[in-house]
Amino acid sequence: MRIGFENKRIGTSSLFLLAALFACGGGGSSSSNGVTDPGPVTPPVNSSTTALTVSNNKYTPAHDSVAVGATLTWTWNSCTGDGYGGSTCTSHSVKFDDGAASSRIQSSGTFSRTFDAAGTYTYHCAVHGSAMAGTVIVK
Repeated sequence: MRIGFENKRIGTSSLFLLAALFACGGGGSSSSNGVTDPGPVTPPVNSSTTALTVSNNKYTPAHDSVAVGATLTWTWNSCTGDGYGGSTCTSHSVKFDDGAASSRIQSSGTFSRTFDAAGTYTYHCAVHGSAMAGTVIVK
């Protein structure tokens, strides 16, 4: 009698395992063709996106495309309410990877740069590194 009980338990366990396998989507197709993150779409060159924001751990927009001669201005907006009537400010920077002049680490203010040559200019926050990064494409 004990052997029958064990076989029944193994059979029931196998049935649940098989059901779980099929429930997890063990088959089917995906319309993404394996692409989960196609990356940033290059914005059109329009020179009207000259005002960027530096906020808590991000640049907005993080990717910009402008014409040669455009001047971009980053404005800090990195202070938030602390829940007690005060504010908490986080310091960030705009540090260009090409070695050009970059902003200081700050929690308020602005920084501007004029792009006189075509190319792709990457930058990041000196405090947060690649976790907070952006790109300017100059055409």
